[in-house]
Amino acid sequence: MTATHDPATIVDLDRYPLGDPAASSALAASLGARLRDEGVAVLPGFVRAEAVDRIVTESDALAPDGHHSRVTNTVYLSAPDDAFAPEHPRRRAVVSALRAVAADQIPATSPLWALYDWPVLREFIAAVLALDEIHPYADTLGKLNIAVMGPGDELGWHFDQTDFVTSIALRGAGGGGDFEVAADLRTADDERVEHVTAVLDGDRSAVRRWPFDPGTLMIFAGRSSLHRVTPISAEPARLVALLAYDSAPGTDSSERLKLVRYGRTA
Repeated sequence: MTATHDPATIVDLDRYPLGDPAASSALAASLGARLRDEGVAVLPGFVRAEAVDRIVTESDALAPDGHHSRVTNTVYLSAPDDAFAPEHPRRRAVVSALRAVAADQIPATSPLWALYDWPVLREFIAAVLALDEIHPYADTLGKLNIAVMGPGDELGWHFDQTDFVTSIALRGAGGGGDFEVAADLRTADDERVEHVTAVLDGDRSAVRRWPFDPGTLMIFAGRSSLHRVTPISAEPARLVALLAYDSAPGTDSSERLKLVRYGRTA
């Protein structure tokens, strides 16, 4: 995709001087430490208000053509497994429902493509993650998308199947739609089932609710952190742009994921 916008007109570079190597490196190091400690790194006001307004207008126009899905999974994004006890997280079902506008539905002239294709932003995100580089997704539907959540939609508690997610908050819902995180609830070697079960049972001691401020760039370590978006109760719809990158080149989504999220595979 080729966009016509200069990223400098979209990003508040006075507040976040990504073009200054020393300042950008210091900022990335600070955010990387927060990401390791809290599972989330946020940059409020990263996207200028006027650019957010344009993207919101675009998103509202595109939303009717997005695919609405409602799925029942476990927190591991798998089907409930009757081999486990009823209270076990691998058997307990959670519901997720949203409308997704796929990458090929977003106009090439959108400011979102200017951000997604901007090498400076990719280099900055990689530095926050302490990676040498990150690469655009090969998924032509999911590399960039807009999540639209209206009344009745929600994202149930779950862990992501990718190490990190980059998102831009565009508009909060008229009611509900809170992003809640229980950071670092599991590790690669330990599912820590008792902690996951506690959250599902309503224990909020490990849960943090993050504010939704339009224009915020968020880098989130979702593989290890249990998280959800609470049910939407009122219009307007909640809007979030999702920018998909990976540490390895050529990464694609599964056919099943594409079919569920976008209603098609190509």
